[in-house]
Amino acid sequence: MSSCTTRGGPPVLTASPAGTQAVAARLGARLGTGDLILLDGPLGAGKTVFVRGLATGLGIDPGLVRSPTFVLHHVYGSPPRLHHLDLYRLGPGAGIALLDLDTLLESAPAAVEWGSYADLSAWRPLRLSLDIAGETARSIEAVDAEEAAPRLAEAWRAAAHGPA
Repeated sequence: MSSCTTRGGPPVLTASPAGTQAVAARLGARLGTGDLILLDGPLGAGKTVFVRGLATGLGIDPGLVRSPTFVLHHVYGSPPRLHHLDLYRLGPGAGIALLDLDTLLESAPAAVEWGSYADLSAWRPLRLSLDIAGETARSIEAVDAEEAAPRLAEAWRAAAHGPA
């Protein structure tokens, strides 16, 4: 796992999917239009579980959240309250021009699974790395948090240190 920066703080350990969702819900409650969250980690690390938590924090039924691996993009809420993208099928070096991320971010925050597969640095995203820390335990770490928009870095610090 990548080394965490001072701004991102130490990794957050969760004991279960519910704990992962709770951390993400605290972050989701702080998101706004234009915010971009990148999620990376091995298969089964909980990226889609994390997005369910973001949805909860944004007032969206987490039961609606499905992995967009085969469709690339899901929209939750009407009007859109969360965009959920997955770059896994596009692979490393993914070209994302056809996704028109600028337009998506004008309507709602976005979470991108396998976000490291494309260069999204122009949007100053919050990059989170999820890792398997046990059968149901997960480690969630902000990577290069100093590169994120300051508001997103602060939102992560508040979410990471909030009540369990």
